[in-house]
Amino acid sequence: MTSVLALYRNHDALMNMSSNQQPTLILRKLSVDEYVLPKIHTKKIKRVNSERKPFSVNPFPKLGTGHGVYVFENQYFKYEGEWVKGKKHGFGKLLLKDGTYYEGQFNQGEITGTGFKFFSETKCKYKGQFLKGEMHGRGIMEFPDSSEYEGNFVHNRKNGYGVMRTPLTQYDGGYQGNMRHGEGRMVYAPMRYDKTSNGDRYEGYWVADKRHGPGVLHCADGSIFDGNFDNDEFHGHGLYRHISGVIYDGMWLKGFPAKMASKLHIVVENTPMVIRQGTPFTITVQCLNDENEVVGDEGREIQITAGFKYYQPSKGSALFDMIEDVEDKPIDTPFGYQVVHYPLTNQEQENDGPSEEDEEQELSQSQTQLDLKEDEDENQNNKEEEIKEGEDGEKLAENEKQDDEKEDGVDNSGGGVEEPDEIPNNTTTETESVPLPPPVPNCRSEEGVCVWNEVYLAPAPPMYRPFVAMEEAENDKKSSSRGKPAINKDDRRSSIGVVRHNTCSSISPVDKMRRQKEKALEEKYAKTGEYVLMVHDVTNPPFLGRTIEPAFLLLKLKRPEAKKRAKKEGKKWDTSQHIRRSMVATEGSED
Repeated sequence: MTSVLALYRNHDALMNMSSNQQPTLILRKLSVDEYVLPKIHTKKIKRVNSERKPFSVNPFPKLGTGHGVYVFENQYFKYEGEWVKGKKHGFGKLLLKDGTYYEGQFNQGEITGTGFKFFSETKCKYKGQFLKGEMHGRGIMEFPDSSEYEGNFVHNRKNGYGVMRTPLTQYDGGYQGNMRHGEGRMVYAPMRYDKTSNGDRYEGYWVADKRHGPGVLHCADGSIFDGNFDNDEFHGHGLYRHISGVIYDGMWLKGFPAKMASKLHIVVENTPMVIRQGTPFTITVQCLNDENEVVGDEGREIQITAGFKYYQPSKGSALFDMIEDVEDKPIDTPFGYQVVHYPLTNQEQENDGPSEEDEEQELSQSQTQLDLKEDEDENQNNKEEEIKEGEDGEKLAENEKQDDEKEDGVDNSGGGVEEPDEIPNNTTTETESVPLPPPVPNCRSEEGVCVWNEVYLAPAPPMYRPFVAMEEAENDKKSSSRGKPAINKDDRRSSIGVVRHNTCSSISPVDKMRRQKEKALEEKYAKTGEYVLMVHDVTNPPFLGRTIEPAFLLLKLKRPEAKKRAKKEGKKWDTSQHIRRSMVATEGSED
């Protein structure tokens, strides 16, 4: 009876079984007094709960759907989250044994959708879209140095538009294969002490993480380059406006202009250049490259100065004692000697003082003869000059002695003490302090050329070192020629005053006036002689970090040229008329 009841109780279960799972009834012959229920035979059914065999104490949801924890057989992966039909599907967390983990959406067993991933090896963090386990789509990657990338990813690489922020830079633009590619803008942080950032800003095209193609570079110092780039360098046509004022518009090769100025050149017909006192002159300077071609630089700052030969003062002199306090240091020149700065100006010199036509005519005529003599001496060789100096040494010493005695009012030919003549009203007894004229202003190049007009050599400043040293050398030379030790002017005057009662004569008025005129000219104009004109590139800061080589030119300053006076046209001599008058006068006397 119990077996029958159990059979009926399992009736519902039997009805739910499929045809191949339903039991088979086997009937056998029974005796009259016995009835036996048929025996039920069933097949075992294998139940599938997951796509992998579980190795966890946590049970899976019934039929593999729901929330569960799964540890893979190699024990390297562990998943905790939602399951659907034995596959990871929905929200879950996948942990790796090295500390890396993903937390987010799963789809049919794959990491697909939006999620967060931590990389234990690099300490990077990614939040965004995934596709089959890879970063794919839009996302944000955070780096351990506080850098951050926000943009598109394709197969775990930055690709497409994105913004990369680092402690030193910020880039927004195109990417390809994890590198900057296409149009983009890079902004660098302000200048740092370690020069890892310079504060520049670039807007243009990139190829393989380098500036390549047309672009505009705004430098932190204010310089701007607008042109073509190649491999992070200026290459091709470009316009560069440097902070110093230099403008270059032309072709570039590997970061530098195709035509780069390397030296300065002074345009002059003859060397040395002959100039005259009180007469302005013009200086033209060109910016040349190594092939002596004019480079079309715009705005390069060029400075011109003058110099006079530097004379080393003798040891023990007053000039030698104060030499250390002077800031003006000698400058090397290609002429075999050093020079010190001499004032050069473009301010027109005044025509005060002894500048009448007669006075200048007299001085210029005498100086013209001296100039001719100097020109002849320059054409002779060194040996002839030495011979001439030896022959004329004694005569020169004697003449200098006579000139000094005349200057102090003594004449060995005899006479009395000279009374000082009255000084003309147009001269002063004391030297007035005259301010130095302003220097010649620097010039900005135009198409690689600078021009200065109306340039003068200014009068020498008081106690100009080379002139003082020259005077000391001349005094030493005079003393050595006389065989006497050098004495200063005050001592010489005191000794001369002792013998004035014996022999003395007055200086002629012509000589006195001549000396006054020469002294006035020296105060008004530069001293005649040889000067050096120097031209330097003072562009600041230097254009592309380079300063071009300077140029030097010899200047020979002479007295003004003699002015030709116009002859006054008088009455022409008429011989016939003179004879006629004589004959008339003779006839009248006879009568």
